[in-house]
Amino acid sequence: MPSSRADERAATASQALRASQWEPAIPEGTRRWACDALQRFPRGLLTDIDGTLSPIAPTPDQARLYRGIRPLLRRCLDAFDVVAAISGRPALDARRLIGLPQMTYVGNHGMELLAPRARIPAIAGEARAFEGAIADALHEARARLSGHEGGLLFENKGVTASIHYRLASDPEATRAAIRRALDPLARRRQLRITEGRMVIEIRPRVDLDKGTSVRALVERHALACALYLGDDRTDVDAFRALRQLRAEGVSLGIAVAVSHAEAPAALLAAADITLASVAEVPRFLRWVLGVLQPA
Repeated sequence: MPSSRADERAATASQALRASQWEPAIPEGTRRWACDALQRFPRGLLTDIDGTLSPIAPTPDQARLYRGIRPLLRRCLDAFDVVAAISGRPALDARRLIGLPQMTYVGNHGMELLAPRARIPAIAGEARAFEGAIADALHEARARLSGHEGGLLFENKGVTASIHYRLASDPEATRAAIRRALDPLARRRQLRITEGRMVIEIRPRVDLDKGTSVRALVERHALACALYLGDDRTDVDAFRALRQLRAEGVSLGIAVAVSHAEAPAALLAAADITLASVAEVPRFLRWVLGVLQPA
């Protein structure tokens, strides 16, 4: 039987370990509430990708997961009943980037659903009807913006399209030029224009977004708790959906904002927890896993 001095040393070591473990910088009341919510079943981890799991890259093809993220997501597959990435990328591209076929992928802002290990995504019928109009609008916008070609990346994603201007020498002037070119084209073709981090998107005029995707996943899997991580304007829809589901008594949603210099005020205002940067995401996931699977 260990001596009392050994007991004291063990207790001191345990306290030092707890003190050394990273925890989110949030009020104690929020921490207790979030920990309680995470103990509920079934539970889901839902997350954006670009700017959340991966640093923003000059072009979408250059994006890579932040170090340590993939093995943590693999562990989350055992700790959560549903793990899903909800992205503006096409669903197959999202799965290629993350590299975990066991996850669910919701692509094109809710217009595609790629089930675990499925070969092709299911595309919302009401969105598919706009593919031709989106391709035509992107083609015409490219012609109108020929003078800015050097700093623009045009991306046709089928049921949506994007024009990235992060590489433009004058991003704000380029953004204004894109809007001047796109807005009349969108009105003529009954399309919707939305914006993200140095990107302008062409979408069908349908009621599908990250918020409707969150609600659909929560209701489909009867999630008692849904944790969502996001960093951009499009993630505000997801945060609002979580808040509404909470108000309805359907699910305890936890909205986690990943902050950065370009973070929209609406995102931070709608968040329950704010992380300082994408570098804190792996630490946060480790903290969550510690809450769910204490040593």
